[in-house]
Amino acid sequence: MTDNSPAGDAIWQWSATQIAHAVRAGEVSCVEVLDSFYRRIDDVNPSLNAIVYMDREQTMQEAIEADRLRSRDPAALGPLHGVPVSIKLNADVAGQATSNGVTAWRDRIAPADSAVVSNLRRAGALIVGRTNVPPFSFRWFTENPMHGRTLNPWRPDITCGGSSGGAAVSVAAGMCALAHGTDIAGSIRYPAYVCGVAGLKPTPGRIPALNPSVERRFMGLQLFSSQGLLARRVEDVELGLRSMARDGHMDPTWTDVRLDFDDDTQPVRVALVDSVPGARVAPQVNAVLSQAAEALESAGYSVETASPPDLVQALDLWLTIVMTDVELWMMSAVDATNDPAIISSVRSMSACMPSREPYAYAKALAQRDVLRQEWARFLERYPIVLMPTSCRTPMPWDEDLQGEERMRQLLLDQSTLIGPAAMSLPGLNVPIGMSDGHPVGVQLLGAAFRERRLLVAGRILEQVCGFPSLHGARRLS
Repeated sequence: MTDNSPAGDAIWQWSATQIAHAVRAGEVSCVEVLDSFYRRIDDVNPSLNAIVYMDREQTMQEAIEADRLRSRDPAALGPLHGVPVSIKLNADVAGQATSNGVTAWRDRIAPADSAVVSNLRRAGALIVGRTNVPPFSFRWFTENPMHGRTLNPWRPDITCGGSSGGAAVSVAAGMCALAHGTDIAGSIRYPAYVCGVAGLKPTPGRIPALNPSVERRFMGLQLFSSQGLLARRVEDVELGLRSMARDGHMDPTWTDVRLDFDDDTQPVRVALVDSVPGARVAPQVNAVLSQAAEALESAGYSVETASPPDLVQALDLWLTIVMTDVELWMMSAVDATNDPAIISSVRSMSACMPSREPYAYAKALAQRDVLRQEWARFLERYPIVLMPTSCRTPMPWDEDLQGEERMRQLLLDQSTLIGPAAMSLPGLNVPIGMSDGHPVGVQLLGAAFRERRLLVAGRILEQVCGFPSLHGARRLS
């Protein structure tokens, strides 16, 4: 088999779904697939710096074994058999360092695969490499002293997003077919937004998150953080989700909830949120929101402009809970990095905590329950919420290093990312087009564990509006 499909596309341009079907049908081997992606990595990664570690010899041996399995027992193939995936630096891969972008952790070798990596392997996926993150996976900008800066493939002067910035770039530029990411405050959805790919933050607990190398997970991580994924097609996001949302491997936060509901494909009432208190919604963002609303209406959905429960309050609850965790358990490690960027960013965000009074943490947890009830009622009336992923166009580098006042405005502009995370809701970024040389998109929100309803609506937007593509747009070098 040559490196070209019948349509003349290189294998690295194929979707994850296409690759899985072609491998299963014997139209292409796992080795040929992996070779195509590694050649693409050699072509574009030196300039983008998305993938910062690879074990090519081991992965190629796994591809050889995957081909032998297909020949020996085709019925044993998983849904991602032969599909190249990337893994974020904060998830354990056995025998590799889980540095999470922190130089002091560069030799923190994982004793075993994380639950999500184990699930991907069982599905037949091939790990092409590890993707870059900011230190502690705690900025919307991906750079660190150990691995350097990851560039946005559309425009190098704007952020590639974070903390799953390397993941977004790796899949947008064709270095993998699926990218693993994590999201506690937009760390999947924001990189997907600025890089022009689909990015799903599932409901926390949908995908197991246990890392053998991590001793404890703080309350904010348990409540708000999700394992998720990014892809160039919505159908690939669903394929990856079905593979990742399996056996929890002793993870007490994992919830075995069905993915398919009878009414997932039925048009429902949609709340269009085009105004956010305290935020500055960019005209380009409102334009794509209108475009998305028209596309959904043409498919039979009923779209109404509506105001959701208080996003600013949700932001403040997130800040109180997460930044208290950070100050108690992470700040000393942040300061020990001697990295001015991460220190400035984290300390500016910490300064935006609304209260440090005694018991503020406990009060925030109680108030969160009240606000979640309000969101439950809102989502019963509007099962889908169409809103900005971010209220502004992609940020220039280091926007978060301009002091406390700028940070507060940035948090308000990103409240559409942070607020839903504080409510433990699933969210999907859907690219809708281009503006001034960079992608723009919208976010779909739904009730807990109703990810497939969002994916169905996302596929409608993809079919009507199309996704931006780097394939053939220009040679990345």
